[in-house]
Amino acid sequence: MLHFRKMTLRDFGPYKGEQTIDFTDKSGVTIFWGNNGRGKTTLLNAFRYALFGVIQRRNGVLKSLSEMSNTEAMAEGRYGFSVVLDMTNDNDTYRLTRELALREGVTKPSGEEDYEKILSLNKNGSILSPEGREHELNMIMPEQVARFFLFDAELLQEYEELLETNTSEGDHIKTSIEKILGVPVLQNGVVDIEECLSKYEKQKSRAARDDGKTTQLGQEMDTLTANIDEHQNIIREKQSEQSELIRKKNALEGRMHDTEKLRNWIVERDKAEKNKKKAEDELEEVKANIRELMRGAWRGMLLNTVRGICESIEKKASVLESKRQRKTVAEKFIIEMKKAISDRVCPVCGQDVSDDIIQHLRERIKESTNEYAGLSEAERQSLFEFQAQIGALKRLSEGTEDARFKVAAIEERIDSLELNIGQYKQEIEELRENIERYGEDAEESDVLSISKAYSDVEQTLREVRRGIENETTKLNALKANKEKVAATIDKMAGGDDYRAASRRYELCEHVYKIFEKSKALYRERLKQNVEKDAIELFVKLTGDKDYVGLKINDNYGLEIIHRSGRKVPGRSSGYEHVVALSLIGALHMNAPLRGPIIMDSPFGRLDPTHKANIARTLSSMAEQSMLLAYTGEIDDQVARYEIGNKLVHEYQLERVSSMHTEIK
Repeated sequence: MLHFRKMTLRDFGPYKGEQTIDFTDKSGVTIFWGNNGRGKTTLLNAFRYALFGVIQRRNGVLKSLSEMSNTEAMAEGRYGFSVVLDMTNDNDTYRLTRELALREGVTKPSGEEDYEKILSLNKNGSILSPEGREHELNMIMPEQVARFFLFDAELLQEYEELLETNTSEGDHIKTSIEKILGVPVLQNGVVDIEECLSKYEKQKSRAARDDGKTTQLGQEMDTLTANIDEHQNIIREKQSEQSELIRKKNALEGRMHDTEKLRNWIVERDKAEKNKKKAEDELEEVKANIRELMRGAWRGMLLNTVRGICESIEKKASVLESKRQRKTVAEKFIIEMKKAISDRVCPVCGQDVSDDIIQHLRERIKESTNEYAGLSEAERQSLFEFQAQIGALKRLSEGTEDARFKVAAIEERIDSLELNIGQYKQEIEELRENIERYGEDAEESDVLSISKAYSDVEQTLREVRRGIENETTKLNALKANKEKVAATIDKMAGGDDYRAASRRYELCEHVYKIFEKSKALYRERLKQNVEKDAIELFVKLTGDKDYVGLKINDNYGLEIIHRSGRKVPGRSSGYEHVVALSLIGALHMNAPLRGPIIMDSPFGRLDPTHKANIARTLSSMAEQSMLLAYTGEIDDQVARYEIGNKLVHEYQLERVSSMHTEIK
């Protein structure tokens, strides 16, 4: 069983200088308390770096390891870092040292090429060869199963993929689960027997060719075998390509998850910049419009004066116009009266007009002629001038009132646009600060290209899977044909060599079937044991008495069972956290390879009841457990009470400066 005894960090991340953590030989739980940014995830990465030489960051695997060098140490002239891990595995003791150091002759690095990677592994006092240390490290903890020992609890929801079929992440996790449970050992046996089976099959084909009765069939058998081998090789190549694509897809999924905020901020910033540019262009256009309107603004200033003058002239013109109209009416009346005198008939009623009335009409004509004399020449000229002046003044003020409303509306629009532009500028500045702070040195183009890269990998993965399916169909058809040919050969061939080759092949085939059946039985028994242990842990962890168990599927996915016997659909992220921990604990209980559990953000967003349950149960999940918890993630008194005498150590990650943390 793997047990970490001590770890020494030198200038690794925020851990300036040389700092040692003594885990001792005791079994139990160690807690590291620290605020955000104090180096909890860096500690998890220290184990990962020591064991595998990689560092996991929020946007994927860190390509430039030198970025993990302590900033203050570099300012003091110290470059690079090291992690020394003392551990035991069964009865062996190890000291693993991994270091990033300056190359000989380099005093100040200008790039990653100025560093060299140094790795050494001491076993029981002896330094191992490069081949020996790689073998030992792979035996101690294969990187493929590291996810069950070193993990961020915030990412436990990925185990929900095990409930789905034919998903790349689910397949990847299932493969890792079967590796930690030891299934590949039997699988390797099956592969070895397949090689023997292939050898004996070739001996049969050779014996069939040498037999006169089955020479042609033997040759056909050779051709089919060659075709089968070719398709099997193609399938293996495509499966290898599929595994690599799944690895890339998983890495991209992790990067997409880790950079989701950053990508959203970049998109929002670009959108805000476009909106700001659009508003600025509109503002310039609106200002041009108001400049054009302001060219005639002087008219608006004279509008009241012009109106007063126009009203005065209109009054004078009205008097003259009224006089002119009365003259027109009088003339029409005089014509009617003269006609009545001339015809001696009333033009209205048609009756005869008497002499008295005619005399009266003549008097009225004389009076009207004097009274409605009309306009004089001077008055007619004045009326014409007045009308011309009125027309000119109206043309002068025409549209002035509308322009005033337009100017007011434009000024209101200018105020609105300037306000929007100010808000966009503030939004852009805030987003830029977030991007710089969160994105660190990440290239924006790289971050934005993740989605496209993910889509490309998914498309290629679908094509490779279709290729595997097509090749498998062809392979099965060839195998079926081969079985028919083999059956015919068995009936026709009678030579001793063929019978001996057949017996060897049949014996090997029998062993192969035993291994295949054993593998299936072993896998089924493991699933039953994992389910049983996961249920025991789940019952301890859950706070809901209606949830009485779990049901495992072929992918090792676990579904919650209600006391009514029904499966619980759509479980919450909190219960996904609990189910995933139950699975990991059950895997540790059933795995040939056992070791410490080191968990970042172990309590996540769980409620106090579940946090207490996890603290109480954790020590039963592994002999050695380490929790990297932020201050307040769980009440320290609750943690100490629930863990009890299994609590081995508590450490505080204390801030010295923004770039310097001390382990106390």
